[in-house]
Amino acid sequence: MRYEHEAPECSELSVRWYRHPEDTTLGYRDWRLMSHFQPIFSIAHGRLVGLEALLRPRHADEDVSALHFFSLTLSPEELAWRDRLARRLHYENFRPLSGDDLWLFVNRVPLADIAAEDELPPGLDPHQVVIELTEGESTDSGLLRELVARYRALGHLVALDDFGARHSNLDRLFTLAPDIVKLDRKLILLADEDVRVRRSLHRLVALIRDTGALVLFEGVETAAQAWLAVEAEADLVQGFHYARPQPRAFALKSTWGAREKLHGPLRAHPRRQHTRRLPEDLDRIFRQTLRRVALGEAFPRASAELIARPEVYRAYLLDAHGRQLGHSASRVPLTQLRYLPLADGAGALWSARPYFRRAIAMPGRIHLTDPYLSVPDGTWVRTLSATAHGEAGSFVVCADLAADALDPENAP
Repeated sequence: MRYEHEAPECSELSVRWYRHPEDTTLGYRDWRLMSHFQPIFSIAHGRLVGLEALLRPRHADEDVSALHFFSLTLSPEELAWRDRLARRLHYENFRPLSGDDLWLFVNRVPLADIAAEDELPPGLDPHQVVIELTEGESTDSGLLRELVARYRALGHLVALDDFGARHSNLDRLFTLAPDIVKLDRKLILLADEDVRVRRSLHRLVALIRDTGALVLFEGVETAAQAWLAVEAEADLVQGFHYARPQPRAFALKSTWGAREKLHGPLRAHPRRQHTRRLPEDLDRIFRQTLRRVALGEAFPRASAELIARPEVYRAYLLDAHGRQLGHSASRVPLTQLRYLPLADGAGALWSARPYFRRAIAMPGRIHLTDPYLSVPDGTWVRTLSATAHGEAGSFVVCADLAADALDPENAP
């Protein structure tokens, strides 16, 4: 049974809320507004880490585009009101899922000035909300910087949406410093058709990650495009290939079977790389860890001395296919992790990562990567890796070091 009432935070009499067990819809003047959610996945973890909220409006009993509801011909006050109203609807619909440690991605109209900050409903924490900002021809850089600062102060993460579209500027990656950058679907389509774009895509992802942001490929619709995301070392993906936007009641069900689509393209392609010299004592401790793993000692005990080193953030064990066995041994408290939904690496498939590829390609040697952004906590690390062979099989032992531990002058 549905019921209708005024939402206490809304002052306009034309706003009506309809709450059902499955979801909540909203009536505004002659509009009916609904939330759909498109799943967002971590490739390596092989699981759902977030949902993007998408507005599905109806006008005169017909489905219409959300752009029609957010028409730029509206007054700034009306545009800002509709913008905030849509987000409040998404917050209300996401709230029953908020205990699942997922991100909620919500869009914001760039030209809609903030009249008042969003009020989150009880049970929804600010760190779960990712605010998506979009660059445009008329988007003011100063306004974008102000929005990023204000939302960060509220505890939200900020994503730069549709990056790579016609009005994107590389300098804004550094001036805005978003937490997540969503690559425009047009780049994926171009890379699927043009080998030059495909080669450049990996460098673009590396550039974005050098700014301290995670990279999300949106609009992935085919297995070939999913492979491009893996080859470019994207962190996150969304698109019809994995799951379509659905009402809340069906959004999570649509993720069943996505793990195979995420991990299917992950195959080891070893590439020869040079190693760097390690301090003698660190080299000794790491080799000792390798020996203990080869003898079958439990990894938490085998890596205890390694984790005690001040330059080591975490250590973890991979099987011969690149899958992480158990939780990481870490000295970083969970409360300090920047990307909490990605914190648990147990079962993640790291076979596309250079540290795994090198260890498999050149067993018997210790390898050290260039600095890169660590997934769990957003810190810059170098990863030590080497194979350990024992009666139980072959494993790859990995340890993430502070990026400036060996050569501070080259640290990011």
